[in-house]
Amino acid sequence: MRLLWVAVTWLAVCAAAHPGRGGGGEQPLSRIAVDGSAHVKASPLVLGLKGDTSEWAVVEFFHPNPSDDDWIGVFSPANFSAAICEPENERQYPPVLCTAPIKYQFANLKNDGYNKTGKGYLKLQLINQREDFSFALFSGGLLTPKLIAVSNEVAFANPKAPVYPRLAQGKSWNEMTVTWTSGYDITEAVPFVEWGEKGGRQLLSPAGTLTFDRNRMCGAPARTVGWRHPGYIHTSYLKDLWPDSLYTYRLGHRLMNGTRIWSKSYSFKASPYPGQDSLQRVVIFGDMGKIDMFFHLYPSFSQNKIWASSFCRTPNLVSDNYFSGRGRWFQ
Repeated sequence: MRLLWVAVTWLAVCAAAHPGRGGGGEQPLSRIAVDGSAHVKASPLVLGLKGDTSEWAVVEFFHPNPSDDDWIGVFSPANFSAAICEPENERQYPPVLCTAPIKYQFANLKNDGYNKTGKGYLKLQLINQREDFSFALFSGGLLTPKLIAVSNEVAFANPKAPVYPRLAQGKSWNEMTVTWTSGYDITEAVPFVEWGEKGGRQLLSPAGTLTFDRNRMCGAPARTVGWRHPGYIHTSYLKDLWPDSLYTYRLGHRLMNGTRIWSKSYSFKASPYPGQDSLQRVVIFGDMGKIDMFFHLYPSFSQNKIWASSFCRTPNLVSDNYFSGRGRWFQ
C-alpha cells in the first residue's frame, strides 16, 4: 500500500512539472486538487462564435480552506507549469511560477465572504491570442504559490484567425500599410488583403509574413517564464489610393486546400492630396505597455502597475473635447 501511495504521489508531481505531456482536450493539472471538493469552472467553452476577437469568460471556483492569499491566474496556452522559478533579475515580478500568468486576481476581491464560504466568481475579458486558456486557483500568495485546482480549457472558435489590423501611412501619400496578426505560418496559408473603394470593385494585395522566436528576446522574463509565441505578423501595401476616398478592406488567408479564412470588414479614409487644404488631427501618447484595460476596476489584474498612468491617459484623450474636434488645439 505504501508503494502504491508513493507511485501516485510521483505521478502527480510529474504532471505538475510537465503539463505539456497531457493528452486530449483536458487540462492535465485539472485532475490535481488539495481537496476533492476544490474546483475551478470556466465558461463558455468556445469563445468568439460570432467572429468577435474578445469575449467575457465566467470563472466560478471553490476552496474548502480559503485565505486572503488565494488568487486566480489566467494561463495561455492552457497547459502550464505550476513549478516555482525564482526571479533571474529585477524585471521579473511575482508570481514566481515557471509559466507566468497573463493576468491574475486575488480570490477575495469583489467576492465578499470568500474567506468564510470559499466560493468565488469572476468575469474576465479574454482576447484571441492564438492559444487556449485555463484558470488556476492558488494559495500561498504570489511568493509561495501552491496549486489548488485548475479549470477546464476554453478557446476561441478559430484561434488562428486574422485579427487586430493596424494601419500606417505608406511611403507615399497615396499608399496605406495594413499589418495584422494571425496563427497561420506561410507554410499553412497565404495572407492577403481584399480591398477597394466602398461600393466599388475589390482588389487583392499579397502580404509578407514575419515572426520572432524566444532567442530574439533580451533575457528574463521575456525569454523564460514570460515567453509565449507572438504569432505571425503580416503586412500588405494598398497603393494608388484616391485622395479623401473611403475604402473598405478585410484580411484573408488562403489555406492549402483552397479554403479562405476572412476577418471582419474594416474601413479607412485615404489621405488628402499633398498641399490640399484639409483638417488634420494628431494624438501623441506614450507606450501603453501591458497594463490590463480594466485596471481601474480590478487593480490586481496587472503584474506590473507602473504602466497604469500611461494607459489610463489614452481613454481620457479619446473622451476629451479637443480630441473630439470641438476644440482648436488639434486644428
